[in-house]
Amino acid sequence: MTIAETNSKVKKYHRPCLAFLTATLLVGLSATHLSAQDGSSAEQSATAETTTGTLAVPPAAPVEPDSQSPLTGFVLLAIVIALFVVPMFLGGYLAKRLRMPDYGWKFSLAIGSLLAAAVVIYEGEIKYGPDLSGGITLIYELQDTAGVTEDGEDSQDGQSSSSRSQLVRQLIAALGERVDPSGTKEVSIREYGPDQIEIIIPKASPAELDYIERKVYTAGALEFRITASPVFAENKKIIELAEALPPGENEVRMGGRKVAEWMLYDEDKLGPFDQADERFVKRMAGKLPQALVLMNDGFDVTGEYLEKAAAGFDETGQPEVRFNFDEQGAFRFGRLSGQHIPNPSGQKYYLGIILDGNLLSAPAIQSKITSSGRITGIKNKDEVDFVVDILNSGSLPASLNKDPISREIISPTIGVETVRMGRTAILASLIIVMLFMLLYYRFAGFVACLALGANLLLILGVMVLLHAAFTLPGLAGLVLTVGMSVDANVLIYERIREERSRGAALRMAIRNGYAKAMSTIVDANLTNLITAVAIYKIAPDNVKGFGVTLIIGIIMSMYSAVFLSRLIFDIAERTNRLKELSMAQFIGKTDFDFMGKRGIAIVLSLVLIAFGLYSVVNRGNDLLNIDFTGGSSVTVVLRDDAKMPFADVKKLLEKTDLSDKNLSLVEIGTTNTRYSISSVEQDVEAVLGILKETFGERLQTHQVTTSNIKSLGDNAKSSLDPSRSKVMQVNFQNDDSDDNQAARSTASDESKEEESATNDLGTSVSRGLFDNGTSAEITFGREGDEDAGVNQETASQLIQDALAATGHSSVAFAVENPDYQPGSARRFTNWIVKLALPVAEAKSVFSELEKVTNSQPVFPLANKIGGRVAGDLRTKAFAAIFVSLVGIIAYIWFRFQKIYYGVAAVIAVVHDVLVAIGMIALSATIVSLVPGLAEILMIEKFQISLTIVAALLTIIGYSLNDTIVIFDRIREVKGKSPYLTRDMINLSINQTLSRTILTSLTTLLSVILLYILGGDGIHGFAFSLLVGIVAGTYSTVFIAAPILLWMSPNEAESSAKAGTRVPKETLAAASSS
Repeated sequence: MTIAETNSKVKKYHRPCLAFLTATLLVGLSATHLSAQDGSSAEQSATAETTTGTLAVPPAAPVEPDSQSPLTGFVLLAIVIALFVVPMFLGGYLAKRLRMPDYGWKFSLAIGSLLAAAVVIYEGEIKYGPDLSGGITLIYELQDTAGVTEDGEDSQDGQSSSSRSQLVRQLIAALGERVDPSGTKEVSIREYGPDQIEIIIPKASPAELDYIERKVYTAGALEFRITASPVFAENKKIIELAEALPPGENEVRMGGRKVAEWMLYDEDKLGPFDQADERFVKRMAGKLPQALVLMNDGFDVTGEYLEKAAAGFDETGQPEVRFNFDEQGAFRFGRLSGQHIPNPSGQKYYLGIILDGNLLSAPAIQSKITSSGRITGIKNKDEVDFVVDILNSGSLPASLNKDPISREIISPTIGVETVRMGRTAILASLIIVMLFMLLYYRFAGFVACLALGANLLLILGVMVLLHAAFTLPGLAGLVLTVGMSVDANVLIYERIREERSRGAALRMAIRNGYAKAMSTIVDANLTNLITAVAIYKIAPDNVKGFGVTLIIGIIMSMYSAVFLSRLIFDIAERTNRLKELSMAQFIGKTDFDFMGKRGIAIVLSLVLIAFGLYSVVNRGNDLLNIDFTGGSSVTVVLRDDAKMPFADVKKLLEKTDLSDKNLSLVEIGTTNTRYSISSVEQDVEAVLGILKETFGERLQTHQVTTSNIKSLGDNAKSSLDPSRSKVMQVNFQNDDSDDNQAARSTASDESKEEESATNDLGTSVSRGLFDNGTSAEITFGREGDEDAGVNQETASQLIQDALAATGHSSVAFAVENPDYQPGSARRFTNWIVKLALPVAEAKSVFSELEKVTNSQPVFPLANKIGGRVAGDLRTKAFAAIFVSLVGIIAYIWFRFQKIYYGVAAVIAVVHDVLVAIGMIALSATIVSLVPGLAEILMIEKFQISLTIVAALLTIIGYSLNDTIVIFDRIREVKGKSPYLTRDMINLSINQTLSRTILTSLTTLLSVILLYILGGDGIHGFAFSLLVGIVAGTYSTVFIAAPILLWMSPNEAESSAKAGTRVPKETLAAASSS
């Protein structure tokens, strides 16, 4: 080969090769991220620079281990090179071998993309959602709700205050954005009781769980403050006041205003406590060092004003965090630093960098600092990414306690048997679609099956690359995506059939078939893409993952159906292996007058929609499942000798009143003794009553023992270590009160003993309340029992009941634990109980406590739970649908040059969604009125869940596909005619009838199998899709087309009514041109 020929080859292939190289390098970099290991110590000091200052970063974050691959960087580099070089040489070899020189880059791209997907899948990890793999359930408590009012209450100072429910909603939204911003990891977050949040994380490694938990409890509150340097005289008074404070008090106040605060710091980063330091004053709070920071600068520069944080690299190639302030933040930061530049004598001020109340660093301020800064010296890129994520997601509206009050490993949330049935249905759906394509289209069907396989491989590869988790409905949606990708092949093949029937040669028929179907395929997929992007950008986090999956499916389906299948056809035809293309044909030419039946069809649709909407109103909240309404959740514990498998527990519960209240059962652990039961029933006590009656003696009961009973003597004091934070709960009962309920008052152990407490009647109670009283240690549960322990509220209630049973209802008592925090629901095994009774009488109370409590069942967790979709998130969901519909109108308007095409398509889509929602609502009526028919048709009392919402969004995309196919043919038939007639529409529908039925049939076969074989996990999802597909096919012909005729200029139609009809031969000629 000459140099000129070589240069020609290079020029010919350089663009596709460069594009492929870029894509391959991205895959390689992603693979590097997948298997990157933590190779640096997290204990090294990290600094940051803001113009001339030096900042610091938090302690090292746990590395997010996205993969368990042990690959080294050299091996990964070799893989990246192989992914580029091997496809390029194979493509060139095949092009030469097959004598198709123009196809070298196509072969390289096809081989490279499939090889890259295979490598990513092999080296990565396929993740599943909690429904398929189980996972872990964490329940966190809010750390501090000071200043937060109960719903419907006003704050004590008359100022505006966040309600508790509003705060929890804001916190859930913020955590969702931080933990799973793309919605692809299937992390579920919802309210659990008044001050708790439940987080369900799919099955993951311990390191991954640590990483997620760190993101959950790190509040991310960033502040920039001036430290209280002892070298400045103006700080002298503040320092004196601060040093006079006892170790338990951190805030320094002057004139009722906070002017400084003691904050914890890391001695490894900022120096030991006993080392002299001009940056700030130090002290020891117990065993922890603290530094004094000024809080009276007046500028309050916080992370609220950060515009963006990003990862980067410093001059030495080490990772760093870069951040920018917004306009207001730059102004504040500039004023703060500008007023604290070194004074004429050279004395420097120091800028304290504070995250979550911890002083991280205190760099000297050399000059005015304004809009940006950077955090350098970090050896670990994963740590940089962690800090960037925290700063970009912003501070949480409330802090959570670092340690969850409950941590449970759960089995698949829909049950192992349901998972098996769902997987069987999905596999059967794929097989039936492939068999249909093979039997009907023969060789072309074989090509479609190959494209399907490539499509699945590519989708799976991208999902693994994004660390997205597959749920059962997600897998079912993947099958539907595959079915819809077959639709593109059907459109192409039917176009090829038309070309062959007109006498075109095979090569020309293939070329024209792909060319003429291309605009329809692109239009259909782009309208779907508009919907998917709107879902991802606007919809709530709970359905964002669906949007991501939809986007991936659309792109890969177009690539496989249009590019890969065409490549296979060209190879077969160019090598003379394909000389004839035979296909079956069930539907020949038709001549139905569809438009003549439009009146009846529209009336039928209106009646069906009216009945459906009536059912929607009639069912009310019963139409929504627990995702929207919330409900209650109770953890049941069975005795070891009464264990029951999941299936038996489910059957037992289905016989109770909970069966029609959106019952959900999840096994905890693998011992067949612990289950979490959720339902839409809001009354927790009612649920507990049902469970007690249902399980009876199978339930594990409390194991209470009393020890260390002793007299308190005179001037009784708390038995708790006075150096530790503790709270004593003192309860009083008064026999004269109407409700005979306990009136409780809380007193801090730090208060003076001379102070007095009062009961609910205002009577003063002396501090010698427990003089000559009795104390005892009460143990709940056996040692090593994971369900041992009760919370403070339960312990107090049990003591109260025992006192009432022994005739001491008005006796005061206290329940103490050194680790208890006021309002916490954390369970403790041991509680110190004090009674204002002598030992002899107290023993009878403790005896009664043991007798009664040991017969009561253990419910470790029982609380109300919130829905996964709050009110503001519902608004977002409707906004996403509205924006997608407007986008569809705009795009179809642009493509068809007339707005009424877009309006007609959207009306048909709205029709399909309303029919689907109506049928979901009518399902309850069918079950109650004709249960026999409901059983035959497998209809249940369906409810709208997040999964059903995903199905409704899918219906939007599917309905548009058929509509655009017919609209595209109408445009072709209409040609340059200024008018659209009834005959034109009838001809267009008849010409595309076979492909309309075939595309619907392939998808319908998949969904029917999902509906029959899929089990409870996807039954409602499949029902919605089944209704939506039928409605979508119907509305394309009888809703969209008539509305298009009604809205378009149609004087020719008027002429036709008068007797001047447009000859069908003329129309046919126009369509074949």
